[in-house]
Formats: sequence, C-alpha cells, structure tokens
Amino acid sequence: MPKKIAVIDGNSLMHRAYHAVPQTMNAPDGTPTNAVFGFLAMLLKFIDMASPDAIICAFDAGRPAFRMRALEQYKAQRPPMDDDLKVQFPIIEELLSAMAVPVVRVKGWEGDDILGTIAARDEALGFETLLVTGDKDAYQLATDKTRIVTTKKGITDVAIYGPAEVEERYGVRPDQFIDFLGLKGDSSDNIPGVPGIGDKTAAKLLQSYGNLEGIYEHVDDLKGKQKEKIVENKDMAYLSREVATIVRDLDFPLDLKGCSFPSFDPEAVTEAFKKVRFNAHLNRVLKLVGKELERKAAPLSVEPVVTGARAVELVDAAIARGESLGVAFVEPEQVSLFNAGLHCAVSTSEGTALFEDDEGLAAFSRVVKGAPFSALDVKQALHRVYPADTSERALVDDADLMGMRAFDLGLAGYVLNSSVSEYSFDALLDAYCGGVLPEAKDEAAAASFQAAAARQLVGPLTEALERDGSARPYFDIDLPLVAVLAIVERTGAAVDCDRLAELGASTQAELDELSARIFDMAGEEFNLDSPKQLSRILFEVLGLKPLKKNQRGYSTDAAVLKELSHEHDLPALVLRYRELAKIKSTYIDALPRMRAGDGRVHTCFNETVTTTGRLSSSDPNLQNIPVRTEFGRQIRESFVPLAPGELFVSADYSQIELRLLAHLSGDEHLVAAFCSGADFHASTASRVFDLPVEEVTPELRSRAKAVNFGIVYGQQAFGLSQSLGIPFGEAKEMIDRYFEAYPGVRAYLDDTVAKAKEQGFAETMFGRKRHIPELKAGNANQRGFGERTAMNHPMQGSAADIIKLAMGEVQRRLMAEGLRAKLLLQVHDELDFSVPEDELEVVSALAKEVMEGVVKLRVPLVADVSAGATWAEAH
Repeated sequence: MPKKIAVIDGNSLMHRAYHAVPQTMNAPDGTPTNAVFGFLAMLLKFIDMASPDAIICAFDAGRPAFRMRALEQYKAQRPPMDDDLKVQFPIIEELLSAMAVPVVRVKGWEGDDILGTIAARDEALGFETLLVTGDKDAYQLATDKTRIVTTKKGITDVAIYGPAEVEERYGVRPDQFIDFLGLKGDSSDNIPGVPGIGDKTAAKLLQSYGNLEGIYEHVDDLKGKQKEKIVENKDMAYLSREVATIVRDLDFPLDLKGCSFPSFDPEAVTEAFKKVRFNAHLNRVLKLVGKELERKAAPLSVEPVVTGARAVELVDAAIARGESLGVAFVEPEQVSLFNAGLHCAVSTSEGTALFEDDEGLAAFSRVVKGAPFSALDVKQALHRVYPADTSERALVDDADLMGMRAFDLGLAGYVLNSSVSEYSFDALLDAYCGGVLPEAKDEAAAASFQAAAARQLVGPLTEALERDGSARPYFDIDLPLVAVLAIVERTGAAVDCDRLAELGASTQAELDELSARIFDMAGEEFNLDSPKQLSRILFEVLGLKPLKKNQRGYSTDAAVLKELSHEHDLPALVLRYRELAKIKSTYIDALPRMRAGDGRVHTCFNETVTTTGRLSSSDPNLQNIPVRTEFGRQIRESFVPLAPGELFVSADYSQIELRLLAHLSGDEHLVAAFCSGADFHASTASRVFDLPVEEVTPELRSRAKAVNFGIVYGQQAFGLSQSLGIPFGEAKEMIDRYFEAYPGVRAYLDDTVAKAKEQGFAETMFGRKRHIPELKAGNANQRGFGERTAMNHPMQGSAADIIKLAMGEVQRRLMAEGLRAKLLLQVHDELDFSVPEDELEVVSALAKEVMEGVVKLRVPLVADVSAGATWAEAH
C-alpha cells in the first residue's frame, strides 16, 4: 500500500469552522475557541474516515506577488479577518504542534500553493495525497493519486473528489479546471473570468474544444453575444486562468518520507488541550495512540475510615468541636439482600465516618442540627431526613432547617458561572483543586471520597466567590433559600382530582371534535402527531406553500402553522389541537398520577438551572401553566388549599421589571410615572404618542405596554412589528419616540451593553453575574442576542433576587409569628399560600409588607395580594 499523506488547508478550515460553530466557546483566559474546536472536529472525523499515514497543515502567508501584479483586485473584496478568528490561529498551531503535525507557511504564498507543491512531491514519490480544503480551486489538482476532501455541510459532513467526481460535478476534467475558472471566474477570489459565462456554458465549451486555446482557435464557430463576449474578454480569460492556477513547485523543506501520524507525545497533547479545556477532543486524540485521558486524582484525606460505634463517636466529637463537616450519600445501582441500600459518609478533620441506611440518616440529622456542613446538593441531601412527602417521617423539623449552617457546593459553582451546565464533584474539583475524584472500588469508597471533596471544596469556593465579587448573591440570597425550598417542597400543593377528571373528559371531547374537523378538511385521516404526515397533508394534499425546511423535510412548527393559518383554516386547528393535547398529557392526565403518599403534588424547585438566577420548577413544572389562556385558568382551578377552612392566597409583584428599569436607569420621567401611582402604560402612551392621558385609547395603551415590556427584553423594531402586527417603520418610530420620551433609559441600556462587552458579563443590583460569551461573537445574530441578554439581565436577574429575598423573609416571619399558613409555590414574581380563614388578614398584610419592603428602590415596589377558593380565583 502506498503511503497516504493528508494536507490540510488551515485557513480554509478555520474560516469554515468559525462560521459554523456558535461563537460561545472560550479558553479560560477568555480567548474565543469556536474555530479551533470546529477545525479539530473536522480533522478528527477525517482521521476516523481516512486513516492517513501522515498529516501536514498549510497556512497562508500573504498573497502571491505574481497574482497581485496580474490582477490588482485579486481577493481585494474580502473583508479583514475578524479579530475573534485571528486570535485563534496561534491556538490551533500550538495544538497541531503538540499533535506532531508539521505546519508549513511560505512567505508570500497561499495555502493552495503549498497543497499543490506537496501533492506534486508525493506523486513523484509514489504516495497518495488527500487535500483537505473547502476551496474549489483545488479540484485542478485531482489525479489518480491526489484526491480532494471537501466539506459538504457544517464541518463534519465531508466528500472525497477524484477525477471522476470532479467531472461528474462540473462537467470538466481536473486538467481543464483552470480553463473552467478562466472562463467562469471565481467570485470568492474576485477573479472575473468572461462576463456572462457561467458553469454550464464554460463546461459545454470545454467539452467541445478542450481548453482555452482550443476555444479561441475555433472562436468563429461561436455565435452572437457569446462569441462577442469571449472575443472581447480574451485577455481577461487567460489572465483569470493564470491567477487561478495553483503553483506546484515552491521551495521549502519538508521530509515527506519521514513524517508520520500519529507520532505525538501523549503528555504534550494532554497539556496543550487542557489549556483550552478541549477534554472531549483530547480523549479522541489520545485514543489514536491507544491512550485514555488520565484523570489526575485530587488529594483527598479520608483516612482513617471508621464504622459502627467508632463512626458515631467520630461525628459527635467533631460536632462538639464545632468543625465544618463534609457529607455525601451514595446509593448502589442495584440494591440486593446482601448490600446496603444507602451509604452515608461524613468527613472530619480526624477521619471519615461511614454509615449504612438508617444509621447514616440518624448521623446526618445530628449534623444538620448541630454542625456546619457542606454537600454537593444540600437540598437533595436534606430530603433524605426531611422527605418531600408529609406522609413520610422527618428526622429534622422546619426550625432545624432554617437554623442550619450549610454550604452548597453546586450552588456556589452556579453563582460563579450560571452559563455552565455541570456542577459535579469532578467539574468543581478540576476547576478549583486541580484534579478529580479518585477511582472508587465500591459505593462506600465513593461516599468517602465525595464527603472529603465536599469538605475540601468549601475553602476554594468561598475564596472564589469573594474574589469574583459574587459572595453577596450566594451567602445572602441563594444559600439561605435552600432551607425554604426544602420546606415548600415538603408542604406540596393540593389538587382537586375530580375537577381534573371533568376537565380531562371535556378536553378529550374537544380533541376528538378537532380531529374530526381536521380530517374532514384534509379529506383523509392521518396521524396528527406525525410532522411528516402533517407535512404531506399541508404541502401536497392542500397545496400550501412550504415556508422553511429542516433535517426531516418541510417544517410544521408553531411559527409555520401560525403563518399558514392566514391561507387556510386547517393549520389553526392543528395549533389548537397541539396546545390541548400537550396540556392534557402534561397536567390534566399527569397531576393525579404524580401525587405522593399524602395526596399532594410535590414539585422540585431548582436553583442551578436558569442562567438568570430565576428558580425553575420540575416534576411537575408548575411555573409553565399558561397564565393568560382560559385553558390555563381551568388548570389552576384544580389547585386548592391544603385543608378545609383555608383559602388560596396569591401575592404578585406588579410590573417589577419595569420598576427596576426605572430604578436602575434613573430616568426622571420613568421614575415620576411610577411614583405618581397613575396608570403606567397609559402614561407611557401619553408621552410616546404626545397625547393628554385622557385621550389615550385602549389600543394606544396596549401598544405602549408592548413597547414597555419589549424594551425590558431588549426587543428591536423587527420583534415589536411582529408582536403587534404593524409595519417595521411604524414599530421603529414607536421605539425611537419611547427613547425620546425616556432618554435616561437609552443611555442606561447603551452603558449596560458597553460595560458588559468590556467585562464579559452583566450583573444585577445585588452583584449576580451572568457571563455572556455571545457578546464577542462575530456572527451578528449571536452578538445581538448577547446585547439583548446584557440589557435584560440587570432587570430580570434583580427581580429574581428580590422574590428570593422576599420568599426567605416571608417564611421566617410565618414561623416567627407562629402562623399556621403555609407557603406553597413561587412562580416567577408570585408567592402562593394556603391560609386558614382566620389568618387571612394577617398573612395578606405580612406578605404585602415583606414583598414591598424587602428592598428600597427609587420607585415603589407594589405587591398585589388576593385570595380565593382556588389558585385561579386568587390570581
């Protein structure tokens, strides 16, 4: 078998990867790495596919003088390279060097010429060559021994072109390709060719006459405009061919016989890849030489590990000393009669106490009551001794939880960077202690290592929070809320299953009716839940015009159906069917099945899911029930107080994000509008449309409301025009008028974005940061998303902080004042309670007082409190 050498066109692949991979990836020092990531993804896919014996990478080093002299405009139309791409070339070169891939750069020459030269040398040596490039000029180099590997779509979908494939695609042989380019030109390189001659005409002429010389020898055979253009542009055709011709005899040193791949040092590769945190790519590269990514174990102190009475003594002595303990629970994947169902480890300064099952729960309950402790997920650990089901016995009470001294490791990682998706022991140890958990031989050893890691991580994470300026949101807001959320989750929510059953029956009847109407319009029955079958009905049977494509064919998503509903009634019916079917399966059918032993539904509130600082809810998600639809209201009617003689009470912040915009921007007119107590949206309409308040119509108020909320979310004129269904120009004029009316808002938003671009993050009034890598993106859409995020985070994030502070204070007050009312739910800006009738006045006043007074702003914070027999009535 002849030696197979792959030659990579580095500039071509870097440019393609830069525009194909989202620009949200950064090295630890903040340098963008998306192009490098994509480059390596394609290279590794190619290596898997082709198994080359050697790899060489070529980079441009200027534009060749002969091409510039021949054609002054050569590549002149290309914009300067984005700075975010330019800074990635040294990174890819360092990684290629670590992989022992030779990098060739010849001053005054392009990568294509290096590819051509290496291919020529390989052929002389009898080697095979694979040229990896996205530049179609390289097709002129295809021979029986040299083939072109090019990307078809994205960065990992590749195709290989030999002479036959080039001829099949373009209708010309590789040796005719430079004549082909001479005739048709190449817009990507600003090579003009002959005006009016495209791919098909150029191929047809070359099939008839062989090359440019043959065409001009038989130019009299041509007719009309075609002949005229070819005659008039003869010099440009030959010049274009000359400029498009790849040079194949450059002079540079390269030992093709000696180079081989893979021949790298695994340690050098590991060091280089870890600098940019490319662990997934690193694993794949190391596997090429039969290695695995070595997990460097963090130094953890677990010895001695004791059990039984000695373990109890160890924990109790540590509690008596008042030292901070690390706690971890580990369950085996399969519980049998012969092993413990649950291992609990408690790490102390004098060793590790190891417990099984109930002994572990008893030990942990003593820790919760008496010692500072740390765990990866404190709330999850608490539910071991304080189950999220009131029918199960709790070993600690509400007061124990509210008074505990816990440190939540995952929550600390989240506050430090909410854009990261993983807050595991390995991720935190790697980031803050330079290692990962040691390999454990069994569950007991795993629990011991995790408990030791929990104890060891407190110091580094506390230092990181202080250094980052994120101590306040962690210690004052998020950490104290852990106990409150555990209490609220255990309390749960009561649902009226009879009401849900009635609603389920009526919903199914409406679904059946919708199905019948849809099938009648379609003229046949089909699976309504199949996008493929719906697509056939819409675009083949009904003949509607497809709007966009996806990987599976023509899209039938909600946006498409909404647009198509202007043309036909069936898409609107399908939208309604989907809405009802989803809510029926998610809530109506699911809620009765999700009740715990106490008959209540216990949602899980998550503090580390959203990037904004808001809580999320899962199993079930009670924050996602539609608010403004009649159907959503019917679902909420099924949520009832916990006991007879109690009412459902809802306390909801009024326009909190707009009030925060007024406070943060300091705009005098916005502040005055809120302080006056008048209708804020009407006041905005009055200023924006230059009308007395009494002349503001409901329509104008509605438009002003849309602008108000649009500004908070960084909405631009296009988004406003879509949401209001008005022309773009009218929407732009409304936004311009808004900023004229409230100039302080424009200045504040511009300053916020500028500051976020400089720092890489936006922050709330309490110091909660949201890192926004999209602000550095070269892609305008991604950069726009980053700017809107930067505008919105100070308001949405501050609102999240405020409701968390209020939630904690409300729970403390309820307990301190001995009230029987229970906090049930938090849904964004709303707190919900089950309140005995005789406490209604007191609890309503308490909730309003706490929510409105938890923070002082330039404008009043207003909380609306209402009560009813169900959640719907109270809302």
